[in-house]
Amino acid sequence: MDKFLEYLDGDRVIYTFVLAWVVAGSIWVVLDWLGNPSRGAFRPKGERFAGTWSERRDARRRQAQEDDAAVRTTLRDAYGVSSLRVGWNRRREARVLESDDLLVRNRPVPAPKRKRRRFVRLPELRPEELLATPEPVLGTYDESRPIQIPEPLSPRGRWRVGLDPLMLSADGLSPKAATVRSRVWKNHAAEQLWGVENQKRMREGKPPRRTNPATGKIETASVDLISARPYWKSMAVDPFGDAE
Repeated sequence: MDKFLEYLDGDRVIYTFVLAWVVAGSIWVVLDWLGNPSRGAFRPKGERFAGTWSERRDARRRQAQEDDAAVRTTLRDAYGVSSLRVGWNRRREARVLESDDLLVRNRPVPAPKRKRRRFVRLPELRPEELLATPEPVLGTYDESRPIQIPEPLSPRGRWRVGLDPLMLSADGLSPKAATVRSRVWKNHAAEQLWGVENQKRMREGKPPRRTNPATGKIETASVDLISARPYWKSMAVDPFGDAE
């Protein structure tokens, strides 16, 4: 016991402690290396292009241009323009569309270098074919052509009570304002809230009347020609609101 205490006396305790931790750390590193299936440095793999250094550089530039064109196409489909910058105008839009069209038409395909990798060469348009296709590939934007918004189709035919007062004729002609008002009153003639006397007038296509509660004068009802909704002139009406 005395010999053991003499051995641990002095600097030997520090050396023994450090040596024990070094041995334990070495064992832990070896076990971790043996248990790790993926040994070696981590090297991320990106897009690789075959060919010489200049060909790989051109391919990377072309890939970046195609990514930018894809972003512009997404913006064009969502907002109608290729950029949301303040200074963007029609001239820049036309120039960008032209460059994107050339990018799609004259896309170079690298020649295959290895037998394991096979590239499909896309057919390129000849100059005479380019002249035969006036419409751009990525869009149909033309600053000289006015933008036409398609109008919704309205029902056509011979009108009768219960149908839409804004119904077009068989030839597609819109009804006159007086015709729309007459149709509206005939459609609402069966509603008892107007009163018996007003119902007789409405069956004939005439507007109902009432005494204005605020002024005490005789008031005639009107029709909103956009929504075909009847209303009293002394009451506000929202032509785009929900129909009652």
